[in-house]
Amino acid sequence: MNKLEQIINDKLMPLAEKLTKNKILGALMEGFIRTSPITLGIALITIVGNFPVPGWTQYLESIGIMQHVNAITNGATGVLTLYVIYSLAMAYASRIGTNEKNSAIISLAFFIMIMPQTMTTSAMQDGKLVESTINALKLDYLGGQGLFIGMIIALVVTRLYAYLSSKNLSFKLPDTVPPMVSQSLSPVFVVTIIFVLAFIIRVGFSYTSAGDMINFFIQVLNAPLMSLTASPLSIIIIMGLLAILWFFGIHNAVLQGPLGVISLTMVMGNITAYQNGQELPYLLPSVIYGGMMASGFLGLIIMKMFKGKSAKFKQLAKLSFIPSIFNITEPIMFGMPIILNPMFFIPQCFTQIICGFVTWGLVATVLPINLNPTMALLPWTTPIFIKMPLSGGLNYTILMVICFAITFLMWYPFLKVADKREYELEQITAAQKLENE
Repeated sequence: MNKLEQIINDKLMPLAEKLTKNKILGALMEGFIRTSPITLGIALITIVGNFPVPGWTQYLESIGIMQHVNAITNGATGVLTLYVIYSLAMAYASRIGTNEKNSAIISLAFFIMIMPQTMTTSAMQDGKLVESTINALKLDYLGGQGLFIGMIIALVVTRLYAYLSSKNLSFKLPDTVPPMVSQSLSPVFVVTIIFVLAFIIRVGFSYTSAGDMINFFIQVLNAPLMSLTASPLSIIIIMGLLAILWFFGIHNAVLQGPLGVISLTMVMGNITAYQNGQELPYLLPSVIYGGMMASGFLGLIIMKMFKGKSAKFKQLAKLSFIPSIFNITEPIMFGMPIILNPMFFIPQCFTQIICGFVTWGLVATVLPINLNPTMALLPWTTPIFIKMPLSGGLNYTILMVICFAITFLMWYPFLKVADKREYELEQITAAQKLENE
């Protein structure tokens, strides 16, 4: 382990530091960190509203509370892309020396402009189902599905704004005009050019089968995966791809199409067979899926952070531990951040894949598992260390512990090196403050 830490220190750390000094990567990391108060602040309401007790959500719905829980959740994570765009554009604008607030608000406007702004709904009218079109923004696009496109737009629009502003295209106003008014009106020509580009992109993608830029991106990712069936290899491919894409800021929601089809096929097929006393048709894929989910349990990672030297790691551990137990990982993904952090590329992208193949090998040889597939219907916030024992008894619990151990061993050396670096930076910052005083 010490030798591995030395390799990380000597080889990976210099590379990671070099990459994080890149203006784009630095802005991306800062942009995500600045949105972490939102993901942390919503965690308590999300956990309470989706507490894994049978009948709890139905009770909240019956007394009219659940709609407000959903509204608060949607107001935070449901439109997270908007917060990321604004935060990222400001961070990048600061690094390239252009107006931060203008860049942020123009990037937001650009994103809204390229989105579909109508939706088709159905309603009963005179006993017939009638379709109508209403003006509305699709919440999925404002949340996880639009996150990657939103990141690209924030970076491109900010860079374009800075470039055009340097070409003397701004409106020159007298010095007597207040700075706030001058900064708002002077870039009119620049913004017009940027919004014309948004118009061209919107029109161009309207002629594709996808209909819009975000859906086109989703279809491109989903197309090669939609033909996959529920098999051990397909589960490992999709779950591994989710981990890799999540590292690059592409939210899991983007692949909800193929993942949803496969998971629903497995769950319903297994439950039907289980109720009829038949052999489960998707036993092995379902068990592998559970094992890979266990590898994503960040509670063990955060336990290590509690013992870290740096104040950042300790504080983030305190804030993220409870949400992570209930499968809410955004606080640590954005707060560390893990997303686009070169230091954590290896554990983030390969831990689940390793656990998938280890699970496959163990279950097929020395660790057979009898699965109760009805446990798959438990709420998504059910802690994995509760769900897996209930689903598969002792053998599934042993498998869970093995996956936990793999996860911890994969993350430990990288966390240790990152914590040491954060501690050193904190010491330097503290020393500089003392000198300034």
